[in-house]
Amino acid sequence: MESYELDAREDELRRLEEAVGQAGNGRGVVVTITGPIACGKTELLDAAAAKSDAITLRAVCSEEERALPYALIGQLIDNPAVASQVPDPAAMALPGEHLSPEAENRLRGDLTRTLLALAAERPVLIGIDDVHHADTASLNCLLHLARRVGPARITMVLTELRRLTPAHSQFHAELLSLGHHREIVLRPLSPKHIAELARAGLGPDVDEDVLTGLYRATGGNLNLGHGLIKDVREAWATGGTGINAGRAYRLAYLGSLYRCGPVPLRVARVAAVLGESANTTLVRWISGLNADAVGEATEILTEGGLLHDLRFPHPAARSVVLNDLSARERRRLHRSALEVLDDVPVEVVAHHQAGAGLMHGPKAAEIFAKAGQELHVRGELDAASDYLQLAHHASDDAVTRAALRVEAVAIERRRNPLASSRHLDELTVAARAGLLSPEHAALMIRWLAAGGRSGEAAEVLAAQRPRAVTDQDRAHLRAAEVSLALVSPGASGVSPGASGPDRRPRPLPPDELANLPKAARLCAIADNAVMSALHGRPELAAAEAENVLKHADSAADGATALSALTALLYAENTDTAQLWADKLVSETGASHEEEAGYAGPRAETALRRGDLAAAVEAGSAILDHRRLSLLGITAALPLSSAVAAAVRLGETERAEKWLAEPLPEAIRDSLFGLHLLSARGQYCLATGRHESAYTAFRTCGERMRNWGVDAPGLSLWRVDAAEALLHGRDRDEGRRLIDEQLTHAMGPRSRALTLRVQAAYSPQTKRVDLLDEAADLLLSCNDQYERARVLADLSEAFSALRHHSRARGLLRQARHLAAQCGATPLLRRLGAKPGGPGWLEESGLPQRIKSLTDAERRVASLAAGGQTNRVIADQLFVTASTVEQHLTNVFRKLGVKGRQHLPAELANAE
Repeated sequence: MESYELDAREDELRRLEEAVGQAGNGRGVVVTITGPIACGKTELLDAAAAKSDAITLRAVCSEEERALPYALIGQLIDNPAVASQVPDPAAMALPGEHLSPEAENRLRGDLTRTLLALAAERPVLIGIDDVHHADTASLNCLLHLARRVGPARITMVLTELRRLTPAHSQFHAELLSLGHHREIVLRPLSPKHIAELARAGLGPDVDEDVLTGLYRATGGNLNLGHGLIKDVREAWATGGTGINAGRAYRLAYLGSLYRCGPVPLRVARVAAVLGESANTTLVRWISGLNADAVGEATEILTEGGLLHDLRFPHPAARSVVLNDLSARERRRLHRSALEVLDDVPVEVVAHHQAGAGLMHGPKAAEIFAKAGQELHVRGELDAASDYLQLAHHASDDAVTRAALRVEAVAIERRRNPLASSRHLDELTVAARAGLLSPEHAALMIRWLAAGGRSGEAAEVLAAQRPRAVTDQDRAHLRAAEVSLALVSPGASGVSPGASGPDRRPRPLPPDELANLPKAARLCAIADNAVMSALHGRPELAAAEAENVLKHADSAADGATALSALTALLYAENTDTAQLWADKLVSETGASHEEEAGYAGPRAETALRRGDLAAAVEAGSAILDHRRLSLLGITAALPLSSAVAAAVRLGETERAEKWLAEPLPEAIRDSLFGLHLLSARGQYCLATGRHESAYTAFRTCGERMRNWGVDAPGLSLWRVDAAEALLHGRDRDEGRRLIDEQLTHAMGPRSRALTLRVQAAYSPQTKRVDLLDEAADLLLSCNDQYERARVLADLSEAFSALRHHSRARGLLRQARHLAAQCGATPLLRRLGAKPGGPGWLEESGLPQRIKSLTDAERRVASLAAGGQTNRVIADQLFVTASTVEQHLTNVFRKLGVKGRQHLPAELANAE
C-alpha cells in the first residue's frame, strides 16, 4: 500500500498493528476487516503483515471454490511450516466421498495443535481474504482454532465484504461471542483521498473538475481509482484531455463486480439492461430475486461505488457489464424488460425491442419510427437516426420505407451532409415512382438543389404536381418551388423561358403558409424573407427572418436558419445577422456540421463589419479543413467572404489558393455563386488585373439582373465595376454605373460605398462633401475597414485642397482603423512603414494579442487564467469544440505550442 493510501487508513492500520503486537505477546486475537468491495481490506492486511516478523499463512477464498470442502484449509497448509504436520484433506477420503465426522474432528485437532505448537516457537499471522466465499468445512476448522487462540501467539485476520446479513451467519455469531475478537470497519475512500491518489498518479496540478469526475466515476473504490487513473495517464500521454475510461477501468469494474458475488452480479446486469428505467421493482421482477435479496445486493453495490440509485458511475461501467453478458442472456433480459415495462417513453420500449432481437415486422417498424421521431424533436440526433434506420429495415412496405428514409436523411443532413447525399439517388427513384408524399418530396427538392442537382429537383417537382390533391400538398410543393428558384435561380428548368422579374417565384401568402406544419412553414417564411430582401423590402425581410429565428426549434432544418441569416444579410441588417449567427453556433445542440453551415453568414457579417481576421477565421474553419464538400452550393458563401477578407489583409496568395478550390459546377447558377464572382473580382482588382476585375463584376451584375435579384445587399456590382474602371479609359461608363446605382434604394453601408466611388469620379471641390457623408454613414454601420478607406480618400481630398492640418488628422484616423483591421495594403497606401508608427500596433496590449479576434481573446484570457475548456465553454455559452477551435487559432497566431505557453498579459486581456 502506497503512503498516500496508508494515510487514508492510518487509524485502521494502527488498530490492526496493535492487535498483531498483542498476539506477539501471548494474547491471541481474531480480527475481521469488513467493508465494501475494493476499499483496501487486502492492502491493509498486507501492510500489517509486512511489518510483522510472524510466520504468515495466507489464503484467498473465491466463489468458484465455495462448494469444494476444505479448499481454504488446503491453501493454508500449503506451507512448509505446517504441511508435514497436518494431513491433506484430499487424501483423507476416497474420490467423490466426504470425510467422516471422525476424520473431520481429527483434521481440526491436528490443524489446531500444529498451529498452537508453531506459535509457541514464533508468532503466527493467518490472513484470509474474502472469507464470505469460504467453504463451510474450512470455516468449521477456523472456528475450532479461533476458540483456542486466546492464550496463544496467533493473529487471525479475516477480510470480508460487509453486508447486513453475513454470508455465514453462524460462523460470525460464534466469532462475535469470543472475547478476543475485534472488528475493523473500512469505508470507501473520501473525495480527499481519491484526489491524493490522483495527484500521486497524474501530477500535483490536476484540475478540480478532473478530480471531481474521478471521484464520481469511482465512488471511493480503490481498484476503480487505480484503473481510471491509469487510463487517464495513458490518454494524457498521447494528447488526450479530460477523463478517459479505458481498459484498466473496465477490468477493475468487472473484477470488483464479480467479487461481490452472484446476486449483486445479477442485479447489476439487470440494471445495465434497464438503463435509465431501472428501479428496485423492475429489477426484482426481471431478476427473479426477492425484495430483501435485491435490497442487500443494491446496498453492496452502492457501498462499493459500483452503482448509485441503480445507475452506473460512468458509461464505461455499464458498457462493460453489458458486453460481459452472452448474446442469449442479453436478449432474454431485454425480452423480460418488454414484458414488465409499462407507461415508459417510446424510445425505452424501442431500446428493449432492439435488444431483444425483435427487429422485423410492422409493430417493430412502428416502435422504432416513433422513437426516432421523438428523439429528433428532442435534438438527440444520433439516436434518432439510428432508430429510423432500424424502422426502415424492419418494414416491408415500400411507401413506409421511403418515408422513413427521408426522415433519417433529414436528421443525417444535420450531422453529416456529405454522408447523407448517398441516399439521394435512392430517394429520387422513390419520388419518380410516386412513393414519396408531397411533404417529403419537397424536402428532396431542397436537398437536390443544395447539392447542385437543380435539374433533377425540377423533374421531381414537375412529377409531384399532379399528385398534390390537398391544400397542404400544394403548399408543400409551392414552398419547394420557391426554395429551388432561390437556391439556383440560373439553372435551366427552374423558371423555363423567364428572365428578370419574371423569374421571381411568388412568395407564399399567409393562407398557403397556414397549411404547412411548423418546420416547413418556418422554412417557407425564411425563403419569403430572402425574396423580400432581394426585391427591395428590407424591413419586411428582417422582420420575417427574425420571426423564424426566434421560433425555430431543435427539429428545424439547418437550412432554415441559413436562409433567415441570408435574408438579414441581403436586407443589410448586418448587426442582427451577426447576433443570430453567433447565438446559433453557441447553442449546445449545434453539431460540427451545423457550425460549418453557419460559417458563411458569420464570415460575411464579419467582412461587412471590417473584422477581417474574424472573416478569414470563419471561412478557414471550412476551407482549411477540407469541409467544402459538406456544404454543396452554400460553400461559395464562406469561400467568397474569406477570399475578400484575405485580399484586404494582403494575403493574396492565400486568396488565390482558396479560389482554386474545386467546387460543384452548379455554383455558377446559384445565388451564392454571385458572391464568389464578386470575390474573384476583388482579388483581380487587388492584383492589378483591372480588366478581369471589371469582367467579373459585370458578369455578376448581368446574372443578377437576368435572375431578378439585383439587390445591393447581395452585391454592389455597379460600384465594384465602376471602381475597376477608375484604372481604365472608360470613365464615362463608370459614372453611368454609379448614377444608376444611386437610383436604387440602399442601406447606409451600401450608400456609403457608392458615395466613396462617386467621389473618385467627381471634381476635387465635390469630393469632400460626398466623402464626409460616406464617413458619417459608416459610423452607424461599424465597418471599420470601409471607414478607413473613406477617411484615407478624404485625407487625400483635403490635402489636394491644401487643408494639410485636416488631412493629417484624417490620415492618423485612417491609419488607426486600418491597423485595427490588419489591412496591410491599405496601411502601405497610407504611408505606414513596417515596424514604424501606426503599423499594426496600438498602445496597451502587444500586437501579438491585438491580432486576436474578440472571441479568441476572451477564450485565451480565460485559458491563460487556468480555466479548462469545459469551464470556458460554460462561461461564454459556447460549445467545447468552439473553444478548442479558438485556442487552435490563438496558438497559431501567437506562435505558442500550448496553453501553458500563453503570454501572461492575456490573463488581464478580457
